[in-house]
Amino acid sequence: MKISSQISSFFGYITAVIFGFIKKLFYLLEFFLLLRLSLKFFAANPQSLVVDWIYDWSEFLVKPFNLIFEDIILSNGYVLEAATIAAMVGYAILIFIVLKMARVL
Repeated sequence: MKISSQISSFFGYITAVIFGFIKKLFYLLEFFLLLRLSLKFFAANPQSLVVDWIYDWSEFLVKPFNLIFEDIILSNGYVLEAATIAAMVGYAILIFIVLKMARVL
């Protein structure tokens, strides 16, 4: 019985580590999408190396959500990129479902 409880606690620890890693990866993904949204909102210069790198890195994350909604242009010239907002919501839902399903298993 003692060995089975040790194995069970080991697998519980491994599961907690994996869930923690997935959550941290999700937070990083959401951070980059929020950074992209902020840079687009304030019309950051895409010729800047940092801005260009962030746009390039986050483009493949936003690409599946392009053309779902049109960008929202506010009266003062600011732009809300709807694809990025949709990506943030979509990935949040996906991670929620994955973590809930993994806890059931």
